[in-house]
Amino acid sequence: MLSDPEPYESSIADLKILDEEILPINEAFQKVFGSDKELKLNSIKLAIGSNYNDYVTIGENDLVKFDVKPTLTGLLDFIKGNKESILGFLDCEYISEEGNVIYLNCGKKNLSENIYSISVMILASMQQRGFFLQQEHKYYGLQLYIIIESRKPNDNLLFELLKELNIDWEVIFFRRKLAIHDWTEIECENNSENLKSFLRAKFDTLNYFDVNNIIRLIVKNQLPFKVANKMASLLYKMKSERSIRFHERKFQENPYEDDQVQQDEYSITLKKAEVAAAAKLACAYLGIQKKIKFDRDISVNEILKYEAEINNL
Repeated sequence: MLSDPEPYESSIADLKILDEEILPINEAFQKVFGSDKELKLNSIKLAIGSNYNDYVTIGENDLVKFDVKPTLTGLLDFIKGNKESILGFLDCEYISEEGNVIYLNCGKKNLSENIYSISVMILASMQQRGFFLQQEHKYYGLQLYIIIESRKPNDNLLFELLKELNIDWEVIFFRRKLAIHDWTEIECENNSENLKSFLRAKFDTLNYFDVNNIIRLIVKNQLPFKVANKMASLLYKMKSERSIRFHERKFQENPYEDDQVQQDEYSITLKKAEVAAAAKLACAYLGIQKKIKFDRDISVNEILKYEAEINNL
């Protein structure tokens, strides 16, 4: 039969990869999720024979056609008992849209309330073939991927799995958070509209006028992003504390009144003196020694009064 040739040559990967890389992952998976949870084997092709010129291949489909559901644990146990006759594992699937040659694909869905799925894959990227040929003098560079789909990034089972795999989640989280913060800082310092949008998104009790007054003061004094962020944080806390005290006071005055007057902290605009007080304190907290320029109609005594209030929060 004639058919279009695949854009890659067939190759055999060493079994050591499965022993050294996949076995620890499977053990960690079962330790965290339980021995009754198995990673389903989706794709694999083993070379069985005496040498590289005399072998046959078998794959997961040879079990599936008999209605047997192959698992990663079963594969590893089979390899352990038949190492002498197994030469390695071959490319078994080509995804043309991604340019990936798949050597192993396994996974499990609906592991917990938060973790949708976990997939483990060994593949070679055709797009990176030139890189490996140049750097490693090899046609292929196999890459291991662990793909986790989770509802939230701080799930306890997810942390346990990463810990078992000796992956420092705290370092990953810190690097990511720091990088996002640094990039955000640059964008906000380059464009005050970005700063305005950032403050309104992060501090929901600060209304349009609050944020505008903060931006005006920041631009007027050429203060950095971190001062604006600290100012907004102080003012956000002040508005929230005031709202709590107001509702507590109203409840003490009349605890049985059903239709109490509600005070929405978002709708009440901060005074310019309060914004100025937050600016002075933010600079002091951050060690920035700079004389802040205020509007002439702002009373120094008012600024001192609000500084004291913020300090007592």
